Amino acid sequence: MPASLQLVLAQLNLFDELAGRHLLLTGCTGFFGRWLLSLVGELNCQGAAITVTATSRNPSRFLAAQPEYRGCEWIDWFSGDIRDLKELPGRTPDFILHAATDTSAAADAQPLELFNTLVDGARRVFELAARSANTRVLLTGSGAQYGSLPVSAGVHESYRGACASNAVASAYAEGKRAQEMLGALYAQRHGIDVVMTRCFAFSGPGLSMDGHFAIGNFVRDALYGDEIVINSSGQAIRSYLHGADLAVWLLTLLTRGESGVAYNVGSDEAISIADLAKRVVARIAPHKPVKILGQSNDVGRSFYVPDISRAKGLGLDVWTSLNVSIDSMADWARKAR
Repeated sequence: MPASLQLVLAQLNLFDELAGRHLLLTGCTGFFGRWLLSLVGELNCQGAAITVTATSRNPSRFLAAQPEYRGCEWIDWFSGDIRDLKELPGRTPDFILHAATDTSAAADAQPLELFNTLVDGARRVFELAARSANTRVLLTGSGAQYGSLPVSAGVHESYRGACASNAVASAYAEGKRAQEMLGALYAQRHGIDVVMTRCFAFSGPGLSMDGHFAIGNFVRDALYGDEIVINSSGQAIRSYLHGADLAVWLLTLLTRGESGVAYNVGSDEAISIADLAKRVVARIAPHKPVKILGQSNDVGRSFYVPDISRAKGLGLDVWTSLNVSIDSMADWARKAR
């Protein structure tokens, strides 16, 4: 975690709001979960005494890769599919942060299973919250819920666009939209607080470097390849929020976000894929070429950048620069090799 975030944590005062509380964290072994566990661990080093029930399909595999969490007394593990979480043993959670989502190519290849997992998993979380007095829930949704975005300023949460509901490729985004609807329905019937987030693109140590995350692949190729190759035109526009910033955002929104309100989570600093590749190479391997194979034109150009003014109203911001994030990814990859 960047040292600069120690000051950020002090300014946001998450310690007081989370001290002595119990958190149910679903999906804790993915990129989101790893950063959240790191942040909770840091708060506990400061004496916060936060306890966590962490869900994972395979905790032993995670603990083999992250041995610092073995024997961690503040974490209790639930082993299994989130859809099997019908009863939570032990202490009732004060907060539930639902981040269980499979974003792999294998999951995309099974869209019906992906959709069912998203919807049924969220239902299990809300049923647990409905049986627990004063439990707050945060959902991690996706910017993909907005569908295709106009190439302009960052998309605000009030934007009325949406993914195509009759397209199989929308299974992930529609599953996230369905989670929000379930949240609204359970909040109305049971009076629980549900905060919704729409998460965009992220960077930092722990991000897959062998998947469909462009920045991860670029860092990998800059380190170990002969060149960076972009099969597209490179004109797509993205933005990247560092994992440490992400964790602080999510815990802040969990404790302070307004129930029933959606918050974009991401950076508002836009960059094209081509410029991103050049930035990565400039910082890691200036001698390596960047090859753009796609034809340069504006047809099909995609834009995926949030307006984060609503989150900034809670004191959140982009604290870690893209350059620092790229450098940290390279350092992490070298140590992990």
